[in-house]
Amino acid sequence: MQEELTEKMHSEFTVSEATERQLRAGCVWRARCDENSTKEEVEKWAKLYSISYEEAMKWRGYWLELRKKDELRLKAKKSCKKN
Repeated sequence: MQEELTEKMHSEFTVSEATERQLRAGCVWRARCDENSTKEEVEKWAKLYSISYEEAMKWRGYWLELRKKDELRLKAKKSCKKN
């Protein structure tokens, strides 16, 4: 019984391979690169996060859009604090 419970608990914290790769691409775009990054920069960071340049580019728009939304949200939050 204890083994089954432990196995079930651990499986709740796993993600699929596709999700893992998407999150790695997120690390490239959210923390390291932006829309002005060169191909060489993206390739460098993609390699460090163990994904291909193509995988990083596949998720570019998705992560940059989230980044932009975060920046707008933070800007709005700061302006509310000033008032």
